[in-house]
Amino acid sequence: MLETLNMGGYAIFVWSAYAIALGLAFFLYKRSVKQLKHAEKQAKDLGLITEKVEAAEVSLEKQSA
Repeated sequence: MLETLNMGGYAIFVWSAYAIALGLAFFLYKRSVKQLKHAEKQAKDLGLITEKVEAAEVSLEKQSA
């Protein structure tokens, strides 16, 4: 088991690469969600999104779940 985790002596490079990739993916996800919420708020403030459209989107999300 430890030999598998050691990865032939390259474990520090392999596991650090996994950690960096996972951290970067998490950062990009959080940033994308933040940008989406900001864009939705701007669209709502400009009147591009109405309450009727939002209600329809919510009902579609409930149907697909």
